[in-house]
Amino acid sequence: MQQSKPLPIPMVLDDYWEYHEYASQGMDTLIARNTEFTADDLRNMTPAPTNPNWTGKVFQDYARQKLIVKTGYEMARSKARRGGTLARWIGVMRRATV
Repeated sequence: MQQSKPLPIPMVLDDYWEYHEYASQGMDTLIARNTEFTADDLRNMTPAPTNPNWTGKVFQDYARQKLIVKTGYEMARSKARRGGTLARWIGVMRRATV
């Protein structure tokens, strides 16, 4: 499988689908690590979206496709979240079908 080049990272993205492209690359990287991760980890890898809800939508999309599963919760570390609940996730390994 050919590795895609990382996209150049702008400061803020106004278009959801443009943000989704960056977020998908980040999610694929987090899933490939085979360790737990949070939305904060994805936010640290991507430009800031215009709408802060877009990050959660990406997680919903991946969970709906059964590519990630929730493993627990922790307290958010970002100042903007003020110690709110933050879900922990892990990627789901898929077997190749023959």
